[in-house]
Amino acid sequence: MNPPAWANNKSIDIPEEAIRQSLESQESFDSQGFSLSKQSPFLLVGLAGLVAVCGIGAFKWKTMKKTMSPSMYLMQLRVTAQSTVLGCLALGMIYHMYQDFVLKKK
Repeated sequence: MNPPAWANNKSIDIPEEAIRQSLESQESFDSQGFSLSKQSPFLLVGLAGLVAVCGIGAFKWKTMKKTMSPSMYLMQLRVTAQSTVLGCLALGMIYHMYQDFVLKKK
C-alpha cells in the first residue's frame, strides 16, 4: 500500500525578506474599510439603514401589543430592511450613472 501523498512532502525554507514583503503588502482592516467607503459610499449608507431598520424593528417588537404573529412581523421587517438597502444601492447607481454620463467625469 502506498503512503499518502502529503507524507512525502519536504519542508521548505521561506526567506525572511519574502515574508516581510508579503506582510507589508497586506492592507489592514481599517484601510480596507476606508478604501471601500471611497469606492462605494452608498453601500455603507445601505448597511447603516439596515442596522437602523433592525434596531427599530427590535424596539417595536419589544413594545408592541403582540397582535401580529411573529412570523408575519419578521417577514414585514425583512422586506423593509431589504428595500432600505436596495433603495440606497439604487440611489448610488443613479448617482454614479449621472456622474459618468451627464457630467462625463471619469
